[in-house]
Amino acid sequence: MKDLLTTKETAELLGLSDGRVRRLILDGILKAEKFGRVNMIKKSDAEKIIGRKPGRPKKDAKA
Repeated sequence: MKDLLTTKETAELLGLSDGRVRRLILDGILKAEKFGRVNMIKKSDAEKIIGRKPGRPKKDAKA
């Protein structure tokens, strides 16, 4: 289980809060598997979103 991380470990890796990691999971941006009450994230999946821009995307100027 070296390649599986908890939400807390993932948050530390990504420089985010634990709550933000849980939100990414709920939004389907970050894949996770549930083991009992704990979400476990593959380290490779977490590393895929390291370069992701923070925050919301800008609204379209035409809207």
